[in-house]
Amino acid sequence: MPVGLWRSAPDDSGLVVHVRTRACGASLCGMVERAKDRRGYDTPSSVVGSKVMWDLKPQPDGSYAGQFREPVRGKAVPVNLKVQGNKLWLRGCDAGACRDAVWTRLR
Repeated sequence: MPVGLWRSAPDDSGLVVHVRTRACGASLCGMVERAKDRRGYDTPSSVVGSKVMWDLKPQPDGSYAGQFREPVRGKAVPVNLKVQGNKLWLRGCDAGACRDAVWTRLR
């Protein structure tokens, strides 16, 4: 289950976010708790406190499907995610173009 604290992969500018996923009603959601620069230091960012995942619902294959907003780009796209050990595999697709990311569990 993807409930916990996750560290994103660095984005194009090197920003890494820590996202807490939790139950939000009958589904799961995730909010940014911290932002780190490419050296690993806390950095001020307008994305801290923003919801980046919502309406995540379990699927028959064990994955979750919902909505995801990339913290920097700000565009919401459909997302599928799956937990394997301490890794969270995300796939977001928009207009036929898909992006994959792997996040690491912190807690």
